[in-house]
Amino acid sequence: MYMRIIRKDLKRKKTMNIILLMFVILSAMFVASSVNNIAAVSGGLDHYFEEAGMADYYILSQKTDGRDSVEELLKSSENAKSYRRDDVIYTTEDNFKRNGKKLMEYSNISILQSLSDSKFKFFDKNNNAVKNVESGKMYITGAAANRSGLQVGDKFTLEIGDINMEFEFAGVLKDAFLGAEMMGNPRMLVSDEDLKKIANDDFARQYNSGSVYYIETDNLKALQSEISDAENVYLMIDNDTVKLSYFMNMIVAVIILILSIGLIIVSFVVLRFTIGFTIAEEFREIGVMKAIGLKNNSIRLIYLTKYFFIAFIGAFIGYFLNIPFGKMLIKSVSDDMVLENKNSQITEILCCIFVVAVILFFSWSCTGKIKKLSPIDAVRSGQTGERFRKKSILHLGKTRLNSTAFLALNDVISQPKQFSVITFIFAICTVFVMVLSVTANTLGSEKMLKLLGITKSDVYFMDSKRITDVISGAKNDEETIKEISDILAQNDMPASVYMEEWYNLSVTANDTKYKVTFVWCEDTKTTDYTYTKGSAPKYENEVALSEVLAEKMDVNIGDTLIINIDGEDKKFIVTALFQSIMQTGTIGRLSPEFKIPNKLMTGAVAYQINFDDGPNEKIISERIEKLKDIFDNKKNIYDARGFINAVTGVSDTIKSVRNFVLLISLIVIILIAVLMERSFISKESSEIALMKAIGFKNGSIMLQHTGRFLVSVILAQLVAAGLCVPLLILFIEPIFSTMGATAGIEYQFNVLEQFVIYPLIIMATVVISAFLTAVYTKTIKAQDTANIE
Repeated sequence: MYMRIIRKDLKRKKTMNIILLMFVILSAMFVASSVNNIAAVSGGLDHYFEEAGMADYYILSQKTDGRDSVEELLKSSENAKSYRRDDVIYTTEDNFKRNGKKLMEYSNISILQSLSDSKFKFFDKNNNAVKNVESGKMYITGAAANRSGLQVGDKFTLEIGDINMEFEFAGVLKDAFLGAEMMGNPRMLVSDEDLKKIANDDFARQYNSGSVYYIETDNLKALQSEISDAENVYLMIDNDTVKLSYFMNMIVAVIILILSIGLIIVSFVVLRFTIGFTIAEEFREIGVMKAIGLKNNSIRLIYLTKYFFIAFIGAFIGYFLNIPFGKMLIKSVSDDMVLENKNSQITEILCCIFVVAVILFFSWSCTGKIKKLSPIDAVRSGQTGERFRKKSILHLGKTRLNSTAFLALNDVISQPKQFSVITFIFAICTVFVMVLSVTANTLGSEKMLKLLGITKSDVYFMDSKRITDVISGAKNDEETIKEISDILAQNDMPASVYMEEWYNLSVTANDTKYKVTFVWCEDTKTTDYTYTKGSAPKYENEVALSEVLAEKMDVNIGDTLIINIDGEDKKFIVTALFQSIMQTGTIGRLSPEFKIPNKLMTGAVAYQINFDDGPNEKIISERIEKLKDIFDNKKNIYDARGFINAVTGVSDTIKSVRNFVLLISLIVIILIAVLMERSFISKESSEIALMKAIGFKNGSIMLQHTGRFLVSVILAQLVAAGLCVPLLILFIEPIFSTMGATAGIEYQFNVLEQFVIYPLIIMATVVISAFLTAVYTKTIKAQDTANIE
């Protein structure tokens, strides 16, 4: 008998059962993919680093006359438990050509090495370990390869010294150490045979050979102090700082994590509401079953069996749908990282089982109301006829609204429970898009220049060739600056040119040595930069430190540092603190009054160009296009915003994620609007029939139903606008803080985009979905008022 009742119920209530099935499918899909992604993201970096064989400390050094001072220090170090060394050849963007033009454009040195020579583990785009590189082929880290549009099988040449070799692109390389966008040092893998040919070239051996060290230690601070005097070092960095280089990737990961949690909450809230809604609607069936003698527990068992069947089918379908959905959700994060949950299938199956269990729990909870129903409720249409409170605060006679608008607003106010659920879902979907929009705009705004510690310029030219020439000693900074200035003048664009130069110097503070990157620029004033405490360095013996670096060295304003410059110890006074996300927040600034030997320079970000005639943005954009042709550099010449995006490497990614989240939100919103409106029509069929009987037209009823959703979505936009800033402070600001922005950041709000365009898109989606679904009310006739099935 029970099964016959269930079969008939499934056939008779097709619409509501299909609605519930769709919610179950969505819930299973969201929960399985989201939990799987949360597991992958939360332990993502640790898992990736463990798989790659990362160490505690890393050094990139250059050999001079075959001598490597780093290895000499490591051999005598008491704090280096062990170390691994990769022999490499340093290259620049000018060494790689395709059809006579640059293959890739990047601003720093790149690293060329063989796979078998490495003590490190690399991965391809499918997260499989790279175990072999054929002769004539080359793997390249993802960021550089993707920007150049390289496809597997593409041919290009490597030109260095007397070497001119053709290579075929073998695929994207995932490199845990240097693979983050912020590291800016692409790594290329070739075969042993090919590397030997390159390393045997006299020019490459003399000017381009170097080493990458992976060091294990139990006392990192002592090790850093021991090797702080190493010469010809490009980079010294610990494992925790390497993790911070994935800061921009992790912003996206955290956003995906928050989105996943939001989807889980939305799916369960809607599911709980839908089950309660459908059971509450079946007062007639429950009353009849009680009238023929069925007990409460027997009736509850019927509903539990029915919902178990729906839940099982929905979870089964949701399990298979979650696989592509989950991959799509996390794709933007995993391009540079190996993010995977080893037990993903088990996790997904357990999540689907969990969804079934939750549905049964909701069903058992909701069917508790069956005890209060009696056979007479079937006759009274579920009403007792008694009400001891006002249904609404609105009165038709006291309002200026027409009857349709009044009914819509009155329905929302008099049924706060069901419409608050809808409002909550719309608000969650909207606030996600708002937060992502603000984050993307902030990361791409000129306000970020302050966090980068760089002044505003008309043009930023990231020329790795000229910068490398200065570092190697082939030229000095004045020569390269004059070259660029002369070229600009010859092309009727006279300008001043300068660059922020980096110097890795040994610093002693509180009897402990550190290797610190200092920024120095002779052509700017220290007062051009922003400081959180103190006053800008003015004299040659004054210096400013980032707050993170000052805390690390346990120094403050007024303290004295001893900095070793070209073998000579000099005393400097700390006069100011600032915040920066460059070098993961551990950086200092020297006064331009101090004359530092150019030969000690270890890096720079870009040549900065300020035109003499002060052109507007339109003219600057036109000149940038000309400069790209003049310097044969299509991708490394930017205006301020383009430069910021090039350095952070994530603004465009977050915009893509924002658009993806907007798409997901709109899909969820359409489903919610359509399914909830269809549920309301099914529940209110007798009321709709009565309205038609007393003279309401189809159009008025459709507008009333649509108006209810319009009120809900307007309230949702107001709630989302109020939550936007608190959620930015709660979720986004801590991420910037870990990168060095300890004093907070200035958010870039685009009021038109965030509080007008996106809310209007969401409102239009809700209204159109609800209106098109409300068309179904036309099928209900006036005579249906007497229909009790």
